[in-house]
Amino acid sequence: MKVKQVNWQGAAVHTREIDPRKDYDWIVKQGELQLFEQMEYMHRVALRDAGGEAPILALLLEDQAVGLLIGDLPSSRLDHGNRVIYNTLYLEFDKEEQENILESITSLLLCSQKTYKPHQQHFSDYAETLYAQEAEKTVILPSLYKQADLSLSPIQSNKLILPSTPVNRNRCARYLMDFEPSTENGHFYLISTGRVSLEKCEEIAELSEDMLLLTLSSEVESEIDFNKGKGRFDKLKKIMRFNK
Repeated sequence: MKVKQVNWQGAAVHTREIDPRKDYDWIVKQGELQLFEQMEYMHRVALRDAGGEAPILALLLEDQAVGLLIGDLPSSRLDHGNRVIYNTLYLEFDKEEQENILESITSLLLCSQKTYKPHQQHFSDYAETLYAQEAEKTVILPSLYKQADLSLSPIQSNKLILPSTPVNRNRCARYLMDFEPSTENGHFYLISTGRVSLEKCEEIAELSEDMLLLTLSSEVESEIDFNKGKGRFDKLKKIMRFNK
């Protein structure tokens, strides 16, 4: 596995302490966190407690910085109820590191469940060093070790919600490999999450005009193009409520 060392300018860890009086929270915050408010919102709405076999990831590209979140990271610590404590790691980088971060998240999207496990453990271990206040401002990230399958249909819209299948994660990886911002301000979000409802997906979709969102929700059976109008999306939600 190819890796690279990348310096971060801000870091945060969402975890919990063993004290039964304390719940999960962003216990660690270090350095410059210009994009943290947006990422914290996305985490709360679409990434926290989102179960499933897909990687829990978020990428946030803005004019001034790049944010990378990796969730569902099992630690070696147990809480007061003898349950595994899970970490969420958020790292923020200077805009100059955009290419490196795109390459890393592309590599994570292309992982199988088996090959993703070592990455998951690596990031949890790093979150633990931050929690213990022992981390340097350098993190080891995976480099691109595998090319996306070019035979798959390319992504044609810049604002999609997609079922989180290996094929669609591959298509999103291909999109990132050739990434060019489609909006004037250069904003772009990518989210890979678990079983998150269609309604929450819509809430997140309001944040940016340039977004790809992968979900394991049973409500999403095929890709939805938000650029074709919110009316179609509202109609789809009504159908889902009726079928329930």
